[in-house]
Amino acid sequence: MHADSFPIAKVFANGGDIHYFLPYFQRQYAWQKEQWKTLLQDVIALYEHYIDDTLPEHFMGSLVVINDGTRRGTMTAFKLVDGQQRLITISLMLMAIADLVKNSKELLYRKIRKMVVNPDESGDLFYKLLPTKKYGDQEAYKAILDEREIPKTDSVIPLAYIYIQEEIQRHIAGGNIDPEQLFLVIANSLQVVFIDLSQDERPYEIFESLNAKGKPLSQADLVRNYIAMRLPENRQPEVFERYWSRVESVLREEREVVRLGELTAFIRHYLAFHSGILCSEQQVYERFRDRARNEFETTALFEEEIRTMSRFASYYNHMLRPDTEQDPKIRKALYRLNILEFSTGYPFLLALYDAYDNKKISYENFLEALGVIENYMVRRFLTGEPTNYLNKTFPTLWQSIDLEQFIPSLKKLLAQRKYPADLRVQQSILTQEMYGRDTTRAKTILILTTINEYLSRNTGGSTVLNDEPSVEHIMPQTLTDEWQEDLGENFEQIYQDYLHTLGNLTLVTAEWNSGKLSNKPFLVKKQHLQGHALRLNYEYFGKLIDVWNEQSIRDRAGFLTDKILKIWPQISPVVAVQSSGGAKPTTLIILGQRIPVSTWRDVACQTTESVIRVIDNFDALADAMPAYLSRSPFQSANRQLSNGWYPYLNLSAHSIKNYCRIFLSLPLTVGGMKSLGIAGYIHIKVHQTLMRGRNFA
Repeated sequence: MHADSFPIAKVFANGGDIHYFLPYFQRQYAWQKEQWKTLLQDVIALYEHYIDDTLPEHFMGSLVVINDGTRRGTMTAFKLVDGQQRLITISLMLMAIADLVKNSKELLYRKIRKMVVNPDESGDLFYKLLPTKKYGDQEAYKAILDEREIPKTDSVIPLAYIYIQEEIQRHIAGGNIDPEQLFLVIANSLQVVFIDLSQDERPYEIFESLNAKGKPLSQADLVRNYIAMRLPENRQPEVFERYWSRVESVLREEREVVRLGELTAFIRHYLAFHSGILCSEQQVYERFRDRARNEFETTALFEEEIRTMSRFASYYNHMLRPDTEQDPKIRKALYRLNILEFSTGYPFLLALYDAYDNKKISYENFLEALGVIENYMVRRFLTGEPTNYLNKTFPTLWQSIDLEQFIPSLKKLLAQRKYPADLRVQQSILTQEMYGRDTTRAKTILILTTINEYLSRNTGGSTVLNDEPSVEHIMPQTLTDEWQEDLGENFEQIYQDYLHTLGNLTLVTAEWNSGKLSNKPFLVKKQHLQGHALRLNYEYFGKLIDVWNEQSIRDRAGFLTDKILKIWPQISPVVAVQSSGGAKPTTLIILGQRIPVSTWRDVACQTTESVIRVIDNFDALADAMPAYLSRSPFQSANRQLSNGWYPYLNLSAHSIKNYCRIFLSLPLTVGGMKSLGIAGYIHIKVHQTLMRGRNFA
């Protein structure tokens, strides 16, 4: 390794022939206005200190290159390992000056051109610096240096060039800058440490170590570097250009998915699809590297993995942007899941797409599965279930799927994962707030729109709004004196409890929301709503409703809940115990899963375990039954539950049944109201000779 301090003029060979090209692991040109502006301000500050031909110096960091031999006999070629962002920006700055003086200072124009191109060469060697092809960087850069029209690309290089040129032109027009002196400042004052590595040194390790020293590289940048490290030089062009370029063409790191760049998020979810574990955001590269080392020992196997990732990237693109999916029914289902913020379920969706693409499941099953997932997500939203639970649910779900019984298997598995049953949905809709953050409003709009479509079923069509839907509060967000009087003396409590609940919400356009309805009295709103085009409005508000109060809101919540339970019906069967003839149980059926049992003690344990799986605050419930549940072992008949608690099992069959009934009737806190028993999550039914069809709860 050799390190020297070079001015920019020497980096560009003082007008002689030289060629820099970027290895495949390099990312696209990523600098933005903030970086362009900072560099230009530094250059202008140096210009202002230019006195009597004494040039100040400004250190710009290091350029790391690898000597790649000669081209055409005398031209030295270098792989640019680190420093492309600065070098590309400086060359754009030089070209901006050249274009501005082309017709007025021909000698200066030719000097600058010799700094950025090799005039006696052709093809790629004509350009002293050649960016990557990602996002059209190379195409745009060549057009600028060729002085021709810049093509439309996704590259930000044209934006950088236009900004720099306009700023320099403004300074020249104002008489603040002489273009010739500005060129000298750029060429001679800007200094870099030029680090020249020998060909047998590994650029990939250097690139990775630069990240450890604070260079702003993403996890996806490091993955790309690792791919290059694993591939022989002669295989890199095909693998990168045929497969990895497809990944980066559809998934852009500058776009975000749940706080991560798209490409990093994709790799994270792809890894979770394989492992069942959603790794931390900072460990994506490490997990990718570990998987590659452990599972793809040969180059051929590793190349096959990159081809597979290319295919999965297309699935991921459909999931992020449903408009790219050709099938209209799949497109609509994905669009709805995006509204429901199903990003935590992307590992499962990747598996689902792959199974469908490889004909392991049918088109009909694929669509039905998307509907089952929507059912699960809608019910959890309506009941206010925490979303962080989904991080644990979906990465592992596919590993338990039975493809021979695909839909029943999927329903059974989701029913076991804190799936809200009908009673819980009915109770929650009365009190759950459905309006607040933008994402919450979007989900509420989806639900109300779907109800409107359902009400119009069998009519040949449904009415849609002629503008973006807006959520209208029937009892308004600002209570007038008239509204307070209509609501009665408890208006403050009613307002607090019901303002944002589903029973008080409907859909109109923003124009209606702020104009015809706004804070107007209920009878005025009713008159407009009963004549509104949406069936959601005219069918309900066309009824005889003279006042809007607590009971009115609860009544409409009941009306909407009835439709919700038909649109998204409960997927979980009851939990039952079956016997072969006598009173002794033989099989326990929990949410469709058959569990062999031989005693009523088994029934007690398995029933309690079913509650553990669906209830977050088990400890509070268990503390309410100290005679039956303890953190320490009882003196006899001990079995430890999966969460560490011990049930008291030295009981008769009748007492165990009684324990199950009491336990399942304990109240849960939902929306601040203790009114819902565990039976709102699961239903328990006992089947045996003496009690066929009887319910625990």
